[in-house]
Amino acid sequence: ELGWTESIPYLDRPPSPLEFYREWVSPNKPCIIQNAISHWPALKKWTLAYLREVVGAKVVSVAVTPNGYADAVFQDRFVMPEERQMPFVDFLDIVEKKVTSPNVFYVQKQCSNLTEEFPELVCDVQPDIPWMSEALGRKPDAVNFWLGESTAVTSCMYYMALQGFCVLSTE
Repeated sequence: ELGWTESIPYLDRPPSPLEFYREWVSPNKPCIIQNAISHWPALKKWTLAYLREVVGAKVVSVAVTPNGYADAVFQDRFVMPEERQMPFVDFLDIVEKKVTSPNVFYVQKQCSNLTEEFPELVCDVQPDIPWMSEALGRKPDAVNFWLGESTAVTSCMYYMALQGFCVLSTE
């Protein structure tokens, strides 16, 4: 779907800044980097119960689509989600299937929603990924938090909005 015909390689550890720039950024090649954020407290702390306790009933932006696709090409069209403001605990009820809906709900607002809408969670992650920031010569433009139902295209991801295509995987 991304127009990439080759399989995307997995790296089992973070590369050095020079290696990352030379092998992935400069030739504009995608990769999936595992074990890059395994030291972050978020990986152990961010359960639905923890998120419910820490973020609570705070009103947040939630994307709603009929099929889980948004900010993407779907059936030859670029689609955008409906955006709703709702208490985070109500969103979590949908994620946990305590409440059902024919739509797909997920938190995916960009432009640094982690720092803007979820500052309670910032202490559980680093503000940047040092080797990546060094390779790119800058800190991230945005730090985003994505969480959604299992049918959402984005199920859970901490995303650093930097140049190029890179996924930091916890799997």
